[in-house]
Amino acid sequence: MHHIDYGVALLRRAALDRIPPDQPYDLATLYTHLVAEGQMSGHEVTQRFYEIGTPASLEEARRYLESRTASS
Repeated sequence: MHHIDYGVALLRRAALDRIPPDQPYDLATLYTHLVAEGQMSGHEVTQRFYEIGTPASLEEARRYLESRTASS
């Protein structure tokens, strides 16, 4: 299985308080600790994720959304 970090995370203030202030921090570290403590779980999705971080990927997502609108 390949993993991609996308989706929504709902975090309590206590979890966010673990992040050191005023410095870069990888959320994977926080998530690893929360999972190990039984405080976080995930849900695997089976549908494609359309990222829009580049002009090319934005255009691909636009074409996909337009095709869904046209067929509705």
